[in-house]
Amino acid sequence: MSNSSASAGNVVVIDSGLSSAWNTGRLVYQYDFYGNDNDVMVANANTHGALVTAEILENAPDVGIIALKVMPDDGSGASEANIEKALQWVVANADAYNITAVNLSLGGGAQTTAATTSISDELAALAAKRVLTVAAAGNSGDGGVTQGVSSYSADVNQICVSASTGDGAFPSWAQRSPTLTDVCADGTDVRITNLSGVTYTANGSSFAAPAVTAAVAKAQQAWVEQTGTRLTQTEFLDLARSTGKAMGTAGYFELDTDALLAKIAQSAPVPTAQSATTITVNASGAAAGGVNAHFKLLVDGKTVGQATVDSAAKDYSFTTSLTADQAHKVQVQYDNDGFVNGQDRNLFVNKVTINGTAHSPTAANVTYDKGALDGKDVVKGQSSMWWGGTLVVDAPAKDFPAGAAPANTTITINASGAVAGGVNAHFNLLVDGKAIGGATVGTAAKDFTFATNLTADQAHKVQVQYDNDAVVNGQDRSLFVNTVTINGHAVAPTASNVTYDKGALDGKDVVKGQAGLWWNGTLVVDADKSWFPSAAGTGAVASALSASQPTAQHAAPQHADGQDTVWQHLVAQRLEAAAPLHAADHAASLYDAVPPLDAYAHAASLAEHHPDPLHPLDAA
Repeated sequence: MSNSSASAGNVVVIDSGLSSAWNTGRLVYQYDFYGNDNDVMVANANTHGALVTAEILENAPDVGIIALKVMPDDGSGASEANIEKALQWVVANADAYNITAVNLSLGGGAQTTAATTSISDELAALAAKRVLTVAAAGNSGDGGVTQGVSSYSADVNQICVSASTGDGAFPSWAQRSPTLTDVCADGTDVRITNLSGVTYTANGSSFAAPAVTAAVAKAQQAWVEQTGTRLTQTEFLDLARSTGKAMGTAGYFELDTDALLAKIAQSAPVPTAQSATTITVNASGAAAGGVNAHFKLLVDGKTVGQATVDSAAKDYSFTTSLTADQAHKVQVQYDNDGFVNGQDRNLFVNKVTINGTAHSPTAANVTYDKGALDGKDVVKGQSSMWWGGTLVVDAPAKDFPAGAAPANTTITINASGAVAGGVNAHFNLLVDGKAIGGATVGTAAKDFTFATNLTADQAHKVQVQYDNDAVVNGQDRSLFVNTVTINGHAVAPTASNVTYDKGALDGKDVVKGQAGLWWNGTLVVDADKSWFPSAAGTGAVASALSASQPTAQHAAPQHADGQDTVWQHLVAQRLEAAAPLHAADHAASLYDAVPPLDAYAHAASLAEHHPDPLHPLDAA
């Protein structure tokens, strides 16, 4: 198939496949990651993926479709491994296929705070490429008693869509959260017409998400025409929020695509000087119930990153680009306060350093906004955050000088590993303590290449963090790092500027660098500032792709031990056949009897991430 783009770019649908009964539009590419072949068509006329795709096309008929199937033909469920393979393909091919949006009408779980999964690195890489991922919030809303969304949709690097009624209210089954839901869209009695002219009505957040995906594709097309660049996730949501319709429940709004596109047509952005900004939060925490304190870093209300802290004070560094020579509010938001079995979870912030300027939490320009970030319960700044809330640093304009553009940096790790218990060694790549990506290595040495933007003409610490050391039945899992290459500068693990920080990355058990990482720990390369010249360019990517990553045509099944996490597909949403537009007789309903679907617990290594089965919806 050709990878030529439709006028509004190409949209990826990761789902259960397609059906000849429904419009598939301009099908640019297809691959079945479950069956490992290039045919995503299934016999089920009303397979979930076909309905989602058809709805996207009804809202944005000019988009091209890339269909990635991750489920068996019956659409019963998807392994997380297959979903990750599909997203890895998207990251690797986003530029070549002009991909603007990804639709994930998949779900499970009820997260009340921002969550990470094994696909978080792929979602971050796509967000950095300005490929926006749209995820359904779920259908286990129990009338709004529980404020939570599905686990995938709780990731900060995607757009979380809760289903609304289209007229300012929520259906009882809609999962939503005032802090995690990004936008709402009509998910009740959504009308979709097949190729035979029969119109069906569908209910569920699976059918709210496609409306947002279509809006993303159309907004990106309009923005590119005006500016030559794509919208970031934050920019899209700002536009959607400013043009959306306020709902009856405070804090939520419904998408208004027409108003959003009209605003884009009326106003082109004015270029401003940018400050390549590094923000470092030195913090520690007190755990409760075995769960550590967690914070998000925001600037002017927009999320920049997040971190989970332990009892030892550490630096957590984040990089972003902000308007230069302008004051900004740097906000450390503590979001999982709790009291468990007599243990009080708390966050302790020691200092916030912005481009080298340190701010004490008790300084005059720091306040503590308890509870919601709403300016209503504000006290003087303090180090100990005993309650959920936000430490706000009113940083002056001088903290954000216009400087060199970020350096477009390529880092390549050549590594191999020893297997234990059938599991390969895994590492994360960090720069200055901030995660860039990760990879699982085999027994043969290979290059794993990552790209990111870093502050130019400044030294950085490039960190290879081995995180799954184990001995299983006499087998010792280990990681072997041969070289670390930074913008063409190859560094041996035994070089004088390399150290090995055993255990936690805390500077406490540091030895000379070595190739064999026999214990969990971090190989740290102190890279000179000359390795990050501003002339390297200003591309905006943050991917984590192995040079040996199989393409879709050569993808091979993995995790044959059957331990893949299985995520329930949102097929448990009721789909009813409406009367054809030209006839008055009522058609029989579809999906009246939904078989029970399994949703297995996520890998234990991912704390507080527990997907639950979704419940079939009652008839409206």
